[in-house]
Amino acid sequence: MSRFQDEPLHRNPGDASDSDSDLEELQGDIAKFDESVREFLASHHGSAELRHSFRGGSRGRGARGPRKAAKPRGDITARLSKVNQAFLSGDYDQALDLAFEVIRINAETHQAWTTLSSIFRERHELDRALSAMVYAAHLRPKDVSGWLKCATFALDTIEDDEDRNLHTARLCYSAALRTDTSHIEARLGKAAVCHRQGHLAAAISEYKYVLKRRPHDLDLVRKLAEACVDSKNATAAVPSAIQAYGQFFDFEMSSRPQRGRDDLWHDVGIFVELFASIGQHQEAIRQLKALSRWLIGRAIEQFWDDWQGDDREWDVDALRRSAVCDFDGPSSNPGLYGNALPEDLRVRLATYRFKLGHEAEALTHLNILGWDEGHMQEFINDFPLLAYELANELVRCGRQSLAVHYYRELRRLPGDADPAVLLQLGRCYLALGEQPGAEECFLGAIDADEDSIEARIELANMYEKAREGEEALILAAEAMALREARVQSSSGDPGFKDSSAPSQRAKLGGGPARRRKLRAQTGEKPSGSSKDASQKPVVPRRYRPRRLAAPDKRLQEERARAFKLSSQYEAVRDLKQQIAAGRHDLVPAWMATSKELVDDFRSLKRFYTWDKYLYFLGSKHHVPAPDAEPEDSELSQMYERLSRSIAPHADQLGREAASANPNAHRGISFEDWLDLFLDYAVGLAVAHRRVEAYQICQAAKDSTVFQSSEHGFSIYVAWSVCAIYNNDEERCVTVARHLMRDGATTDSYRMFALLSRLCQSPIAWYTSGPAQKFILRQIKAIDASHASVWMQRQGHAELSSSTSAANNSPGTSVDVCLLMLYGHILFTSTSYAYSLGYFLRARSLDPTNPMINLSLGLAYVHYGLKRQSANRQYLLLQGQAFLSRYLELGQKGQGGSMAERFYNRFVLAIREE
Repeated sequence: MSRFQDEPLHRNPGDASDSDSDLEELQGDIAKFDESVREFLASHHGSAELRHSFRGGSRGRGARGPRKAAKPRGDITARLSKVNQAFLSGDYDQALDLAFEVIRINAETHQAWTTLSSIFRERHELDRALSAMVYAAHLRPKDVSGWLKCATFALDTIEDDEDRNLHTARLCYSAALRTDTSHIEARLGKAAVCHRQGHLAAAISEYKYVLKRRPHDLDLVRKLAEACVDSKNATAAVPSAIQAYGQFFDFEMSSRPQRGRDDLWHDVGIFVELFASIGQHQEAIRQLKALSRWLIGRAIEQFWDDWQGDDREWDVDALRRSAVCDFDGPSSNPGLYGNALPEDLRVRLATYRFKLGHEAEALTHLNILGWDEGHMQEFINDFPLLAYELANELVRCGRQSLAVHYYRELRRLPGDADPAVLLQLGRCYLALGEQPGAEECFLGAIDADEDSIEARIELANMYEKAREGEEALILAAEAMALREARVQSSSGDPGFKDSSAPSQRAKLGGGPARRRKLRAQTGEKPSGSSKDASQKPVVPRRYRPRRLAAPDKRLQEERARAFKLSSQYEAVRDLKQQIAAGRHDLVPAWMATSKELVDDFRSLKRFYTWDKYLYFLGSKHHVPAPDAEPEDSELSQMYERLSRSIAPHADQLGREAASANPNAHRGISFEDWLDLFLDYAVGLAVAHRRVEAYQICQAAKDSTVFQSSEHGFSIYVAWSVCAIYNNDEERCVTVARHLMRDGATTDSYRMFALLSRLCQSPIAWYTSGPAQKFILRQIKAIDASHASVWMQRQGHAELSSSTSAANNSPGTSVDVCLLMLYGHILFTSTSYAYSLGYFLRARSLDPTNPMINLSLGLAYVHYGLKRQSANRQYLLLQGQAFLSRYLELGQKGQGGSMAERFYNRFVLAIREE
């Protein structure tokens, strides 16, 4: 063994062969085996002599951790060289094949994985490149730079899969920290990733760890403050950010005792907002005035700290300041007071004074600002959240006339409408008696936030007072449904949100100062907390007309709505014709336009009864929760009150309104509306959106204008088509039963068999107990109608009720299709003996029917082949007789080809053998 290890091999690099590679591989395996033997003996005996005898000398205790990677063998090195040459020449396919070959030989070759990652990056396969980089980093777990490169690459390519890349980056940073716990870059990277994931507690912990080593890093302090404010438990987290900012300002004031840097005004706003976020408004005012005084250059005037009851220090004139004995008016510089305080900090002072109940002092600050409309708009563009909080405090103090100006300017901000601003503006209009303006704002809030409960409650109260009880009840039902969804989400489903809640601070910009403005403009949210855009809303969107507007405006709005729907219907018809001509790329546009029309029809109460309409709105439980909030209890009471007074009359009014124009709606006939419903349902089924397709069919069935038998037949046929596209045998059987119940005819029985045949799924529902019982009841009803006279003569009065019911059925003649259908259900469920009775009854009615004779032959043969058959020879002969009759009828030309008949006979003969 030692000879193979010590003997050098003298050969040229070009003379390598497969046997040489095998020899090198064998030598490597022998070396690994010797090393494992040494480690085993050393670990179990602890003998230094053994180590000495094997290694030729003693050595100290080695470094802990995985052993150093062995040098690649010659064949591996040669292949890696070819990989690099192919990569540099741009032949990425060959380089990829060679790299995979190296990995196949030895998957622990680090250079192969790094080269593979480079190849994937050049081919723009970023996901695979990241996976290769991570595997390479695992091969060298002590290499911190490798883990950091992986994390950086994951964050640079985050657009492809944000959640997965953030998770990978976090694992890479954690692996780097396991190697070097004091690595600052890795900790900051992990903290940033945790913040983006929404794991704010972990981010705060990492920031605090780094702050212990870099306490005067302003950027780090800002990040900690941002994470603390965004935390769910802000009350417990914010004090650590306050402490960090306090240490920073103490250091700055000791370094520059006379005057601070001008770029710290923004951080003063963040610092005082931290105090305000935990309710310490008085301390926020004290810190704001002290730090502002230092930044301006009046740090020596510490006597102002004794005047916390008002803010005379920052008055424009010196009237109130002159009353302070320590203030030297003649020698003071007026430019260091009054307007020297930035406007955003003065607004904060006004807001905090309002919160403390110092209304006069707060109004003094607003008078000092003296904004015109242009100046106010400029300030609100820069500080939207400050303006929103100030307006809220004005409303709380009963000064809605002042708050309206701020809300109007907030409403004009670019971007999507903010439901919280619209809700507050509507409440101000309501308090000022401007009902149309309030209605417009509340409707806008609902359009901006489909889950807004408060806007619906406000509108419902308005409509109830304005005697628009029907719409008030609808809004109350929607609010009830949203409340139920909120209760369910609080117990485990985080998807539901209500933007009108106090958490709307994050909508306007969650966090201190300018960061809040940025988030308001970009819509940034912590990862993991955003709602899936594709999630179905709790309450369906619907058209909401303005009921409190002027009559001419309402008429104009209705005309515009009718014109829009007519145009959409024409577009639907045109798209349908183009799709029929082969333009399948227009299907999404046709589906979207059809959905708008169908949703508009479904949103109209007059076409549905109240129970169906409320179910459509999503309200399924009318009893309020026992632990509901007071406003929810009031909502439940309003709902019950409106239900008792409005619902019965509204159903009658709805029927009258529907009958007023019995043929059309919005200029479109009801026949066309039904076709639109059913076409859209089938389109949804083709797209494998089964639940939505069934809902559209159910909506058409529930409508009061589609209650005729012809409409019902069309709806059930379309429903069956949807079920066939989705292989839903249960629904196929259910629809077929409806068709049989509505019209017990031969075609309905054939429809049952056809639907069960077309549905490509197991026959469990075709042979199920409910289906058998339903069809058997049909047969019994017909039998009872024929036997009624004889049964009455025998005195069987107990059957009179069923007999009378049977006599009232559409037809009382025995139907061959019905008998054959039930016989085949029994045959399919292997009840051959019972199926024979129904097949024989059918043959007695139609003895020359080839299908009946074939079925009888099959039933007799299958029954005879069963192990439990009593007289197998008799049964098989009976089957042969009916099959012979089946062939004879074919020779007489009674339908079907003889080739098919001979084939069926041949297959059955093989089974008999």
